[in-house]
Amino acid sequence: MKAAEYIVKFLEEKDARIVYGLPGYNILEIYEAIRKSSLEHVLVKHEHSAAVMADVTGRLTLKPGVCLVTAGPGALNTATGVAAAYTAASPMLHITGHCSSREKVQPYHGVEDWLFLEKIFANITKWSKTVDNALELPYHMEKAYHIATSGRKGPVHISLAMDILEVDIQKTLNTYKGELQLGAKDVAKRIARKLMELEKPIIVAGKGVLRENSTMEIEELMEKTYIPTLASRRSRDVIPFNNKLNIGYTIIVGFGNILEDLRKFLEEADGIITVGLDRGERESRDIMELSKSKRIIHIYQEEPPYGEIIEDNGRIIEVNTPNLKQLLKELIGEVNGYRSKWTNLENRIAELKGKVESDLKEHAYRFSKQKPIHPAYLVQTIKEIVRNDYVIFTIDVGGSSSWAELYLRQNKPNTLLTSDRFGNMGFTLPAAIAASKVVPEANVIGITGDGGMLMTLGEIATAVEQKSNIKVIVMNDRQYTMIKNIQRSRHGYPPFQVDIHTPNFDEIAKSFGANGIRIDDPRDLSAILEEALNIKGPTIIDVHTTNEYESYRYRL
Repeated sequence: MKAAEYIVKFLEEKDARIVYGLPGYNILEIYEAIRKSSLEHVLVKHEHSAAVMADVTGRLTLKPGVCLVTAGPGALNTATGVAAAYTAASPMLHITGHCSSREKVQPYHGVEDWLFLEKIFANITKWSKTVDNALELPYHMEKAYHIATSGRKGPVHISLAMDILEVDIQKTLNTYKGELQLGAKDVAKRIARKLMELEKPIIVAGKGVLRENSTMEIEELMEKTYIPTLASRRSRDVIPFNNKLNIGYTIIVGFGNILEDLRKFLEEADGIITVGLDRGERESRDIMELSKSKRIIHIYQEEPPYGEIIEDNGRIIEVNTPNLKQLLKELIGEVNGYRSKWTNLENRIAELKGKVESDLKEHAYRFSKQKPIHPAYLVQTIKEIVRNDYVIFTIDVGGSSSWAELYLRQNKPNTLLTSDRFGNMGFTLPAAIAASKVVPEANVIGITGDGGMLMTLGEIATAVEQKSNIKVIVMNDRQYTMIKNIQRSRHGYPPFQVDIHTPNFDEIAKSFGANGIRIDDPRDLSAILEEALNIKGPTIIDVHTTNEYESYRYRL
């Protein structure tokens, strides 16, 4: 078996199913092996999109998505998408070609430092390796897969020297064995004892819960202990919005006003239990600040060493676990007989949700006749029209994401996909294509701005080729509006270099063979959107929106 054939066989055995990529000079042997295999290949038009698609596949399947690109510029074009997957804790096998090991001085698709790809990706992956010995390939592939899927999930990078791909490795059995995992039962007992000392704790759930498919365990813990839950900002879909103990909103410190009713929940709580947040993310840091008046239990997945860290005379307890799902199962079994002293929670939470949702709707309808269309009214209309329970939204960065995250509510976990805190524009369209590919039964709706859409126009061709049943709504306001608003409000600067000459995205969609629809008048918005969302095949909906608006008074 040649090394290139081994790679494809390895992916088949791991049930990878789909490879996202773009062929190039350094990886043609792998592509020939794919042609003869059971793997499906999605041909992107820019390598960045391959990384985004692999990222989304990793999130939705909980197994590594596969991105395959050529050496040098092909590899570097994926860097933004790989970094986003790293911040999102999304498992990914990032496989790239590389220059020949016999060509280390001024190689084609390379620079003077032959290990430059390994070094660049080392900072944005869990593990990065250049393989220049075919006999070591099985070991490194097994190791890469283990690292991508263990602990806090994430991307791994392997660059393959071009000259090893045709080397016969049939007799090579040198495979990697992962380290033993830490037992969860004893740790769960310690956490349970500390939790049961609290009278009114709150759980804050993060993306680690999604990556471990542990929403069910969190909901069971909530019900058994009568503890309310908040979501972290980047994981609003971690708990179904309609769960009666899910407070339903997130607390974003430092960005606008916090709703008073949300603040009251935090003030009343005597302890906060974070589950699945990154140790260094903003909510974790803000919660650490609250530790002066509350007990804090952090349960997270990071790199080893695993175990407990107890700080500040027991007020802060940190647990780094390699298996969050198993730890939650053990914790549920250890809290028998405990029930928090919160009272009337269901009614308080229902009242809060009712008040917020009513206020948001009222805010949107204030602009129901405004032309160009106000983004709040657009997203509220989407919210009212979409009735399918299984909807996956893919959301870009900028003003479009701010309004989408403010208004949209999901009752299924892992269905509100964003580029996470890395904030890479050009996420929506490739993410939607991948989501539709992986979960064909879902109704996939992308929401993006004109800036994000301009970055990935070529992927309309990919959507047509793949017959993707996706709807992408473009807020076409002819500006980088969020940047303009920051220039004004945060710095007092006049707007500068934020105007965009945008095309008619509906006409561009039609030129690719996709469906294209334009909406200019708010009176037509509901009817045309409802019709558009029922069209089969890739559909681009170009909505003429205003770029002059004030933000909603609360950040939720």
